[in-house]
Amino acid sequence: MKNERYLTQNDAATLSRIAEHLLRMGEVEINAGEQLIDIISTSIILPVDVQRKGYVTLYSTVSYSPVDTEEVRKLTIVCPQDANPQLALISALTPIGLALIGRKALTTVEVALPSKRVEKLKILDVTPLDSTMGELALS
Repeated sequence: MKNERYLTQNDAATLSRIAEHLLRMGEVEINAGEQLIDIISTSIILPVDVQRKGYVTLYSTVSYSPVDTEEVRKLTIVCPQDANPQLALISALTPIGLALIGRKALTTVEVALPSKRVEKLKILDVTPLDSTMGELALS
């Protein structure tokens, strides 16, 4: 399968709780809860305490570059309550968060942006989560 997603048990459980909350809220237009459910249902869920090296997880730091540029950007994918764009802590519910979660380093992903634009990004490197930060989200 091209561009498979792998989710840890913890990430799948956390994303499921977020999706359930969003679906109950019933946001209008595009419901990120439905997108999360789609991501979870089409991902390969790893066994407990297993994490694949080089795959984007919650609280991992991702270095990436827009395709056809040399510019390198870096961000950390976090739960919505921990997001802080000024610190490059980006919610998993943002278009880039939804596109990157579960993806492997050195692959190219498409990010669906507002106004029906699509940006292609190459994932350059993934640094695993900082255990102290992950504990904040899971508590």
